[in-house]
Amino acid sequence: MPSNADIVKTVTEALGRGDLLVVMGLVAKDVRWAVNAADRDAAPWFGVYQGKRSLPDFFAELAKLTFTDFTLKALLADGNLVMSWLHVAFTGPNGRSVDMEEVQIWQLADGKVHSVDTLLDTAAVGAVFA
Repeated sequence: MPSNADIVKTVTEALGRGDLLVVMGLVAKDVRWAVNAADRDAAPWFGVYQGKRSLPDFFAELAKLTFTDFTLKALLADGNLVMSWLHVAFTGPNGRSVDMEEVQIWQLADGKVHSVDTLLDTAAVGAVFA
């Protein structure tokens, strides 16, 4: 069985490729995926997605972006807790771009992702959608 760090790496790489089938296969039915932002209205995909069935809405919003970088810089794991550090750059539908660092806090159990909390630069992303 792969380690929790390996699962997070697989999911992160799949997200970078847009391979949502891999992602959906590695999340729990009751997954909680949160994009934690100081201003929840700054981007259409900020918020909390509860349950596997809510993720296609989240991914559909992300598909409207043109990613120019999605690089996993580091992973730290301690039991069922994994933290990832990413460099992310994208262009929004209006042509504005963002280049930032992002941290994700993952909780896993029994080989599945049960929660993800994303911490990012709310102001930088919000400027893309302003």
